[in-house]
Amino acid sequence: MRGDEGLVVLALDINPQGEVSEGRIHQSSGHKPLDEATLRALSKCRFSPATRNGQAVAMTGLIEFGWSLR
Repeated sequence: MRGDEGLVVLALDINPQGEVSEGRIHQSSGHKPLDEATLRALSKCRFSPATRNGQAVAMTGLIEFGWSLR
C-alpha cells in the first residue's frame, strides 16, 4: 500500500528438525515494515535440515527475499 520495494537478506538458524530457531536481518531492504514482515513470515517456515555423515545438523543460512510491485 505504501509502494515500498526492496531486497531483504535474513540469517536464519535452522535446527536439525528443520525449524527456525532464530532469525535476524542480515541486510535491510531500507524499509523496516518489509524487513519485519519478511522475518515474521520466514521464521514460520520449515526447511530441509543440513546433514553431516547422514545425520541432520543445525546450520545458519542466508536467504534473500525480494519485494516488488510489478
